[in-house]
Amino acid sequence: MTRNLFTIIAVLAVVTTAGAADNFPEMDWVKDVGAREFALPAAVFHAEDYGAVGDGTTLNTAAIQAALDACRDAGGGTVTFRGGRFVTGSVYIHDGIYFRIPEGTTLLGSEDLADYPDIDTRVAGIEMVWPSALINVLDGKNVRIGGSGDIDGRGKVFWDSYWSMRRDDYEPRGLRWIVDYDCKRARMILIQDSENVVLEDLTLKRSGFWTVQVVYSTNCTVDGIVIRNNIGGHGPSTDGIDIDSSSYILVQNCDIDCNDDDYCLKAGRDADGLRVARPCEYIVLRNCISRRGGGLLTCGSETSGGIRYVLAEDLYAVGSSSGIRLKSAFNRGRYIEHIYMCRVVMEDVRGVLNVTLNWNPTYSYSELPAEYEGQELPPHWYKMLERVEPERGIARFSDIHMADIDVKSAGVFVQAEGVEQPLLRNFTFTDIIADVEHAGGVEWAEDWVFDNVRVNSRNPASFTEENSRNIVWKDTGGRIAYNYELPGRSAGAVTLAADWPEMAFLVPELAGGLKFGIARDGVSKWVAEADWVTVNADEKGIVWRVTDELLGGATLEFAAANLTDSDGMIMRVSGDGIPEGVRLVWAFGGAAGKPVEAAHVGSIEPWHCIGNLHNIERSNVGLWYGEAMNFRRLTLIAPVDSEIVQADARRQWTPLDMAVSGKRTEAHAVVGQVPLDGEGKYFCVSRRSRGAGMAVADYNIFSLPEIFSTYRNLPGAE
Repeated sequence: MTRNLFTIIAVLAVVTTAGAADNFPEMDWVKDVGAREFALPAAVFHAEDYGAVGDGTTLNTAAIQAALDACRDAGGGTVTFRGGRFVTGSVYIHDGIYFRIPEGTTLLGSEDLADYPDIDTRVAGIEMVWPSALINVLDGKNVRIGGSGDIDGRGKVFWDSYWSMRRDDYEPRGLRWIVDYDCKRARMILIQDSENVVLEDLTLKRSGFWTVQVVYSTNCTVDGIVIRNNIGGHGPSTDGIDIDSSSYILVQNCDIDCNDDDYCLKAGRDADGLRVARPCEYIVLRNCISRRGGGLLTCGSETSGGIRYVLAEDLYAVGSSSGIRLKSAFNRGRYIEHIYMCRVVMEDVRGVLNVTLNWNPTYSYSELPAEYEGQELPPHWYKMLERVEPERGIARFSDIHMADIDVKSAGVFVQAEGVEQPLLRNFTFTDIIADVEHAGGVEWAEDWVFDNVRVNSRNPASFTEENSRNIVWKDTGGRIAYNYELPGRSAGAVTLAADWPEMAFLVPELAGGLKFGIARDGVSKWVAEADWVTVNADEKGIVWRVTDELLGGATLEFAAANLTDSDGMIMRVSGDGIPEGVRLVWAFGGAAGKPVEAAHVGSIEPWHCIGNLHNIERSNVGLWYGEAMNFRRLTLIAPVDSEIVQADARRQWTPLDMAVSGKRTEAHAVVGQVPLDGEGKYFCVSRRSRGAGMAVADYNIFSLPEIFSTYRNLPGAE
């Protein structure tokens, strides 16, 4: 089925500390993530004192390791540098050491793979022999790596070797599935089988492979790391931070630009990962930025040990592939569950949420070419070729929750493809605004709830639901039911009105919309959300009566009638006993400039505002729309004491939010505020009628009370 979504794009909820995320369950485990406090001895060892030369050419591996070993033998302390550019291969940090790379110091990774000795480790979900990283913490405890310096992996030599092996050799022979494991490359920082490790305040560049991997470790912190892996090319598999089968990990204040997953959670793959069966769990990702790369949070595709209990909050994605990506394959198994993401801004991302259980088949599924049958194979080939029974191979994705998300621009809102069993289950989306090209859809899903979600799709908004059940949209704006009409003079011209004072003007193209809100003491709401609205209508006009706590028990009356000598309507807003300080807020805009299907009319749809122009002369607002040499105009006359500003139609969370949204947007609208001081407030929306013999109407704010007085006996009017 296809669900059509009327959208009111709203103000960014993430600017507040309260909101939908407050409804997340208690997560007592959050206080336990990250490294615990530990003290280190005061002794300081300089690598230069052990023969290190910062000339950018000398290989300093032995000298740096000598300083580290001396520090260990002395009982711990700090190993650092006086400044320079130090070429090095793999070094190994011992317990109780702060390895400090200060400002003015750069470590340059060796470009010779022989300088990275092989170790037993896990790479891309498989336990195997693989080169050490540039900096290694193995079976370590109470280790700190930081400073304000740089590490440059100089990884392009490894990038080039990978592409050559893959394109020229392995892919032609049907070996795409194994090339990532056979082409050994140097990681930058590896924390393995360790506890209480802090990595902080470094800039990491051009890693040859994964940049930071935390595997089989507990209570570690990655804080203030900047990663720039797209310098001088786009390196394959240059992930930013990979948390791999580890627990109680804190990642915060990081900024990543890479060519693969920016922040990724992993837990082993296929038969080998199912054998290890160690989950990635109790992870906090906080106050981070993703730029180019996979996105803010990727879970998988290595899911065999399970990924669960993740909190991702206060994040920003710009130019990334995804906001959140959940991926597995049919031979991975286990689960992704209890993932919580909140207070996020996304801009220029390809997708907001991407979900697949069939990730990259040519990489995920191993098939041995016939030419290798009967041959002795490397040990990791056998691990990759071991079959997983279907009942163990399908991962379970459930309990995924996103709240307080502002998507400024994206390709697709949701693209989720599950399988018949188990279904993608219990996903919730709360307080989200999304300006996207396509709304997307779900397949094989169950129990998904969209609550206060506004999807602005340019194509237009449609959300597909295939083989899914109980997909619920609550308080999403939805299509406005325009149950009332005020006819215009021209053929096809009509003013559509809702059960509350909100209108769309068809002439017959959609020429604009008008909506109202109320504000008091910094609090505001659209009249559509008022405590109580009654409506009376007949052929003479429409009268709405509104009561709300913001009105202090008083009633506000909106009385509207069609104009007799042009296309449009006239309205009086009045009320007695309105408390001091109450203001009427009105918004005007949204001219599509063409006939629009009823399901997509809306009063001020943001995508209808793109290309609109406004001119404001005192209380007269001209809304111009159409193509060059064929501009048309809809005119609003507002109360003369209105404070009028240009606004962003994407920011309609509340009337006051829209009023302060500013005009730096493609989706222009106009907002006004006027005090409710006991006097009637008059509005007129008009377009000059077309056709021979029709009078030309000329309205102004001073004539509106007299014109309105001719509409006697409006239904229910007082």
